[in-house]
Amino acid sequence: MTSPPVPALPAGIRHESLEVGAAPVVRRFLERLDLPGLFDRHLPRLPGRQPHLPTSTVLCVLLSNLLLAREPLYGIAAWAARFVPEHLGLLPEQSARLNDDRCGGALDHLFRADRASLLTAVALRTIRVFPLALDELHQDTTTVTLSGEFADQPPAVQTERPARITHGHNKDHRPDLKQLLYNRTVTSDGAVPIHCKIHDGNTPDSKVHRETWRMLCQIVGGPDFLYVADSKLCNQRDMGLITRNKGRFLTMMPRTRAEHARFLAWVQDNQANWSEVSRQNNPRGKQKPQVVYRAVEDSPGSQEGYRILWYHSSQKQERDCQARRKKLNKIGKRLRRLRPPGRGEGFKTEQAAREAAQRVVEKAKVQDWLTVVIAEVARVEHVQVGRGRPGPNTLYKQVQIKSYQIEVENNEEALRRAARCDGLFALMSNDNSLSLKDALEKYKYQPYAEKRHEQLKSVFAVRPVWLKNAKRVESLLWLYHLVELVQALLEREVRKQMGEAEMTSLPLYPEKRPSREPTSELVLNALQGLRRHRLLDEQGQEIYRFHDQVSEVARTVLDLLRIDCSAYGLS
Repeated sequence: MTSPPVPALPAGIRHESLEVGAAPVVRRFLERLDLPGLFDRHLPRLPGRQPHLPTSTVLCVLLSNLLLAREPLYGIAAWAARFVPEHLGLLPEQSARLNDDRCGGALDHLFRADRASLLTAVALRTIRVFPLALDELHQDTTTVTLSGEFADQPPAVQTERPARITHGHNKDHRPDLKQLLYNRTVTSDGAVPIHCKIHDGNTPDSKVHRETWRMLCQIVGGPDFLYVADSKLCNQRDMGLITRNKGRFLTMMPRTRAEHARFLAWVQDNQANWSEVSRQNNPRGKQKPQVVYRAVEDSPGSQEGYRILWYHSSQKQERDCQARRKKLNKIGKRLRRLRPPGRGEGFKTEQAAREAAQRVVEKAKVQDWLTVVIAEVARVEHVQVGRGRPGPNTLYKQVQIKSYQIEVENNEEALRRAARCDGLFALMSNDNSLSLKDALEKYKYQPYAEKRHEQLKSVFAVRPVWLKNAKRVESLLWLYHLVELVQALLEREVRKQMGEAEMTSLPLYPEKRPSREPTSELVLNALQGLRRHRLLDEQGQEIYRFHDQVSEVARTVLDLLRIDCSAYGLS
């Protein structure tokens, strides 16, 4: 069936169709955070006559773009031209002034600002408008991988410089590419990003905690919060700083600590007084056994005097056992197939075979679990007697040739002792008020901080970074902190309002499948594509206005977020 023909418009009348989409939602959150005003107050004044398109406006357009589309700078103007200008914070005459040069200049202007003070102002505004729980803060780092030379970077000794894009320990497993270290701290109340800092690409994780903790004290107003971080925090300098300033921390104790080896050696011959602290359904399926956590406090504590809390996870125990079995099978096959260099089928001496096996076993660190057995193999060969070409009368003699092959046997006693350490991990803290259960629950929130990093690289596709100026790169990554701040607040607001309205889910997935915990991507997608239409006369005056029909789920989203529905033609 063909669609009916569209009637022609009268002469002098033209049809304007611009997208509304989720832009009003994003704009509402930017205004609640007062980002336009904060930019205006913290950006340094430009010399000479001020531009017709302020930097604060351009930066807000960039934030909207990163949340809704993520176009490169040269595509921002064309993208913004498709939207209703006021929903992006633009006046009608300002849309034509937007281009990639202005976007790049806005990033340069942002770099010259006191971004530390601006970040603190944004955090305080967020806490005031969206009451956040600040008693527990989670820190984590990731790397943002970049490609290119970036040859114009200033030397490391120079002050007021951008973070150096250089090689380092790449968490994306791309040591061939350069990177920056992206440091972020989130709250335990919706994993809302509260602090962000971009460091040189070769900065170790252990060197970011002192500056981060001090900045968090300024934001919170004191040290009365629990600072949760991964094992890089577990060093005397950082833990001592927090303790001396009456702060509290919780971290994973690394395997390199002497206390770790001490407890594992003890538990192999003794029975710890474990107590169950948590029992959960297995996330891998209803038919799987429940995940049980048991805990005990190590009474000697750490050498610095901090608490050491040991945990046993039934799920980790199974995983450790499978990993050890897989490793032993792999090393066993490799040892049995081991041959000397060249074309030899076996080692000529027992010593050569034992030394070759020892190198493999020590490199794999399984020398305690495997016993290497060198087997002597004798074979008989017929060797010609005398020299010359063989003929009918050539004589042969039997010669016995010995070679040595490698066999392996499992050390069952050592494996039994090792199995007693499966599923164990330890936390360290100076907070005496934490129970074993509380400490576990608080540290298990740490993956939400890691999830924000994952969304930065997947949902918002921070890579590739289409910029070759280090200052602009740092400013753009700083804006991504605000992008994820808006994203987290949007998700938190929707879920909070759903709870107050006693709504268990929203049909945001395809085929109207329910979502129990809507993400910002699902919420914004529910509004994508909605447009505003106007009929204009020859002078550009509006004659008639109408909007696309808004779906029922989109109406629900707008009601939950308390968005002015007039932007969608609704009363």
